[in-house]
Amino acid sequence: MKAKFIITLVCLSNLIYGQQDPMYSMYIFDKMLINPAFAGSSNWAVGTAKLRDQFSGMNGHPSTQTINFHAPIQKKHMGVGVKLVNDKIGITNNLNVAVLFSYHLNFAGGKLSMGLEPGIYSRKINYPKLVLSSQGDNSIPKVTQSSVIPDLSYGFYYQRKQMYVGVSQYHLLGTNFKYDVTNQPQSRLYAHAYLIVGNVFSVSKNWSVEPSILVKHQGAAKVQLDLNTTLYYDDRFGAGIQYRTGDAVAALLKVNITENLKIAYAYDFTISKLATYSSGAHELIISYGIKLPPPPSKKEIHPRYYF
Repeated sequence: MKAKFIITLVCLSNLIYGQQDPMYSMYIFDKMLINPAFAGSSNWAVGTAKLRDQFSGMNGHPSTQTINFHAPIQKKHMGVGVKLVNDKIGITNNLNVAVLFSYHLNFAGGKLSMGLEPGIYSRKINYPKLVLSSQGDNSIPKVTQSSVIPDLSYGFYYQRKQMYVGVSQYHLLGTNFKYDVTNQPQSRLYAHAYLIVGNVFSVSKNWSVEPSILVKHQGAAKVQLDLNTTLYYDDRFGAGIQYRTGDAVAALLKVNITENLKIAYAYDFTISKLATYSSGAHELIISYGIKLPPPPSKKEIHPRYYF
């Protein structure tokens, strides 16, 4: 019962300005999730599907489904992509659909990419599904409410040999959601900023290790850090661990079934106070890529960054 109360409270209170974007553990295997500049930054056309269930075991727990595709336009040094994210928590359902455009140029011995991500963001709140402890509360709408607003994000991404750094900002417009009822609490889509830094170090002929850090910032929430270390064997198998401050420790596993087909799985061990009610989080990624002819000119970039 207490778990139901926690989820319902989060869903109803649009005045809780915490992080609104979905949580991911395996963005290091698909950086397009956190930076539009990554789209089309290689000679691979890649389609990816992702499933994530967070706080499993709790009624109304967050559930996220993501589909994205990106590819280069090599003669133009550009990239294009499309992304669809469906994120549900309790009675609230968020749908984000966006297209991505990127431009890539040689810079300081590496590649500098700039990306733009326009789209729309839909929020639907299914009030009739609420289980109320008392009837007749006029502050709660009797019908489902929904609102669709424009969205815009951007990013920069630089990679040189086996080092990379990226910065991005999502939901620049900060638009308010507008609903049909006058007693609906005001809510808006707040900007989120991401900074990622990492490097791949060769340990031996077949072994390499990739440490990285992701800094996440949303104005009304605490800065959150993800500390990652992933060990690779022969560029076919990868296993890693991630520590997310104040939230979870995640174990990651990636397998290249073929050169084109890759599968990855992560399990989050909840370390916050929600651990009493949650059995953790599951995340699955399936990617399929088609290698295109090499671009007219290219820098020495580690292939793992692309696909």
